[in-house]
Amino acid sequence: MLWLLLLLTALLSTLPNLHRYPFKNEESLRHAVAFEMWHRGDLLQPTLFGELYYNKPPLFNWFILLSAQLFEWGELAGRVVSLTFLNLTALLTGLFSYRLFRSLELSLLSSLIFVTFGNVLFFYGYLAEIDMTFTFFVFLSVFFLHAWWERGGWLTAVVSGLVFGLSTLLKGLPSYAFMGLSLLALATYRRRFTPLLRKEAFSIYFLSLLVPLLWLVFTPEPLVYSSYLWKETFGRVGGDFSRLEHMLTYPLLNLKDLLPWSFLFFGALYTLRRELQLPPQVGLLLFLLVFNYLPYWVSDSAGRYVLPLYPFVAVLFAYHIHRATQQAGFKRLVVATVVFTVVLRSLYGLFYFPYEEGKESSRKGVALQMARLIDSDTACECPQERSVCLYVGILKGKPLLRLDKTPEARYVITCEASYGTPLKEFHLKGRTLRLEELRPSSL
Repeated sequence: MLWLLLLLTALLSTLPNLHRYPFKNEESLRHAVAFEMWHRGDLLQPTLFGELYYNKPPLFNWFILLSAQLFEWGELAGRVVSLTFLNLTALLTGLFSYRLFRSLELSLLSSLIFVTFGNVLFFYGYLAEIDMTFTFFVFLSVFFLHAWWERGGWLTAVVSGLVFGLSTLLKGLPSYAFMGLSLLALATYRRRFTPLLRKEAFSIYFLSLLVPLLWLVFTPEPLVYSSYLWKETFGRVGGDFSRLEHMLTYPLLNLKDLLPWSFLFFGALYTLRRELQLPPQVGLLLFLLVFNYLPYWVSDSAGRYVLPLYPFVAVLFAYHIHRATQQAGFKRLVVATVVFTVVLRSLYGLFYFPYEEGKESSRKGVALQMARLIDSDTACECPQERSVCLYVGILKGKPLLRLDKTPEARYVITCEASYGTPLKEFHLKGRTLRLEELRPSSL
C-alpha cells in the first residue's frame, strides 16, 4: 500500500549518520546524567557533574543507560531510545485511528503524518531528548483512558493509571495535566461526569500517584525534589504582556512545526469546503486537543511541549486529508510533498550531520583534542560546555565532575576562572574554552 511504503521510507530516512551528529540542545544533559548514574551505580538520584540534579525525574536516563549497554556510550545510545519510541508512537497512532474509524488506509496515513511532521522528522523524532518518549507514554495513557471510558473495566483503568505514573517519571507534573484534562474532555464531550467518581477512576488517580511516590521516597531529598518539579512546571505561567504576545504567536509556531501537513490540512479543508463533515470521532479528537492545548497556549512554553498532542493532530489531519485524496490531483500533491520531505530528511542526515561533526567549532572535535592531552583525572569547571566535558568523560571512561568533587584531579576544563597552567585554548562560537594543568607533570 502506498501509505505504508511512504511510512517505512520516512522511518528509514531518520537513520543515516545518527552517530556522527554532535550532541544538540539538551542531549548532552540527558547523557551526562545517565553516564554519572551508570558510573556511580545509583539509579534513583540523578547527578550532574557530581552535584544533585532535581529538574527532571530519572526514567529517560534509565532508558539511555540501558541502550548504552547495547550501543556503547555516545550519541547513538540516547537517539536509539527516541527512535524506538517514535516507531512505537507511530504504531499506536495508527491503532488509535483504526479504533476510531475502522479504516486500515486511514490508520496508515495517520501514522505517516505523525512521523513526517517537521518537528518530529527533523528534530524530536531522533534527538535524545525526553519529548518523544514522553509523547509515547502520555498517548498510551490516554489510549487506555479512552478505552476505559468507552467500555469500562478494571484492566484498562489500571494500565492507564500505571502508564500515567511512568510518564510522571519522565517530565514530572505535566503528566497530571494531561490526565486531568483528558478526563475532563471525555466527560464534557460525552456529557457524563459520574464516571469520574467510580472506583475504577480512583484506581487511575491512585496508581498515577503511587508510581512516582515509590521512586521519590527513596531519593535523598524527596521534599527538595518535589519542590524543583513544582517550580519546573508552574514557573512558566504568568500574565504579563509577553504572555499575551505568546498567545498570539504560539499557534503560528505550532502550525510551522506541523509542516508540511498543516499546509496540506488547510488544502484539504478547501478541497472539501462543500462537503465538510464532523463525525463523532472528529468531535472527540477536537475536545481532547482543545482541552489539553489550553495550558500551553496561556503559558510560556516552547513548541515541543505540545508534542504529546501530535498523535491526535495526526489522526484529525488524516481524516480530512484522506477524504480529499479521493480527488486524484490532491493525492498527487500529498504524495509529492511526502516524497520531497523524506528526501530532504535523508540528505540532511547523509551530508549535514558529517559536516557538523567536522567543523572546527565542533564540541566533539574539541573534546577529542583535549582527551589526547589528558593522562590523569580531570575536572569540569565550565558546565555551560557540558557537551565537551561529556565527550571527554566518555573518551576517558569516567564522567567529569566539578573540581570540589574531584580532589585528585590533575587537569581542569574551564571557560571563566583560571585554576592552573593553561595547556591549550579552544575557540568555540561565543566562548573560549581552556584546558589547564593543576600541578606540574613532574609531580
